[in-house]
Amino acid sequence: METLYQSGQTIKSLKKYFQPYVDLLTKPSGTKLFLVLLAMLSMQFITSIRHMYKWFLSDICGRSLNSYYHLLSYTEIPLAAFMRITVKNALSLITTQAYGLPVFLIIDDTLLAKFGTHFECYQTMFDHAKHNGTNYLKGHCFVALSMSIPVITGGGVRYLNIPVGFRLRSEGENKLQIAAKMIDEVMTVMADYPMTILLCDSWYPKGAVRKTVMRYKNLDLIANVRADTCLFELPPPKTGKPGRPCERGKPIDIHTGLNFVRIDGYFTATKQVLTNLFDSVVYLTVTAANLNKHDSYRVFISTLMPDAIRKQFKGYETKLSDSLTSQVPWLLPLYLYSYRWAIEVCFYEMKTFWSFGLYMLRSKKGIENFVNLLGMCYACMKALPFSDTRFSFLKDDSVQTAKYVIGDAVKQELFLWRFIAKSENTVNYLDVFSNIPVPSAISSQPMTG
Repeated sequence: METLYQSGQTIKSLKKYFQPYVDLLTKPSGTKLFLVLLAMLSMQFITSIRHMYKWFLSDICGRSLNSYYHLLSYTEIPLAAFMRITVKNALSLITTQAYGLPVFLIIDDTLLAKFGTHFECYQTMFDHAKHNGTNYLKGHCFVALSMSIPVITGGGVRYLNIPVGFRLRSEGENKLQIAAKMIDEVMTVMADYPMTILLCDSWYPKGAVRKTVMRYKNLDLIANVRADTCLFELPPPKTGKPGRPCERGKPIDIHTGLNFVRIDGYFTATKQVLTNLFDSVVYLTVTAANLNKHDSYRVFISTLMPDAIRKQFKGYETKLSDSLTSQVPWLLPLYLYSYRWAIEVCFYEMKTFWSFGLYMLRSKKGIENFVNLLGMCYACMKALPFSDTRFSFLKDDSVQTAKYVIGDAVKQELFLWRFIAKSENTVNYLDVFSNIPVPSAISSQPMTG
């Protein structure tokens, strides 16, 4: 295997990227971990560990199938440490030019349908998206955290979304506590970054997540909240009369107490308010497609004011892929909330192209390890074009294209490595490897040979 690491140019680059993860395990476990990651990048679909072993792992190393089951289900894989390494890798992609622009943390959960009751954490869950005529789904629930970082590309700034970690929720666990713990792990690495903004839907801006946001000075929140959230006017000025001054103003009815303006087909209103969620003033944004239909109202809160956001983006407005100069200044929190959609794209791509829901492991530990390794591979395909110049031609391509091109290069190197390993004379194997085209010289078209 050492000759493969030293000679295969693409595999050598992948080994360098994954080395911080591998170093956290023993040498045998680290070797098996790296081989599993190579298999995930090289195979189009993975239906099980047995399938991965039959068509990839068995030809590379003499280890048994059970050793890979043991790696995923029994080896102590430090997922929290893996999350911190992923965050460090992502932050290293932020150049001096983009440093200081907000980094977005995105928290959300996703459901996966599983057939069979022998999976640990298998449960019946409510799903707002109808499946086969019912609002209930039997399977698993994962709480996921990703981060969007600003990168310089093509003379402009765009945000690159990278998955950080996944946690499988048991029936008795609280999603808010799981999310809060994941955010804490990330913030230990991002404690010195100027501005971090957490984006989430209406399930998460409360409880343990709310307390976590309040603990960090460089962490703010922009979130969708329930339409029936208690909102209050700012307290009236002190009158100087005896008695305790009011801490809050009058309650606000979002249907009658706001001044709406029609923008791009939607009615929108903003206001500085107080809520039961935070002790400080928050920025309220309410949108509605039809003012006469109460179920069309959407409510968003931000712990950041538009002026603070605009100040942070000063000088970069025209360089952003979705230019802020064309947006209404007092709607900036709402526009930043749109970055939350990146995690939904990540879920879609991983479920459709990365075998996210095809695992056949039964234990919670094995399932979590498998899914997080998939996330690491996805993050690698996002980050490698920006961290290694040989893959820079993939910057503007989809993560699936990067997986196809790099995975095909890995398979070519493995083919030559196996061929050389079985030959009688291996003196000149380095010359053979030197003739393999590096990915930077390969187009994103299918590779042959």
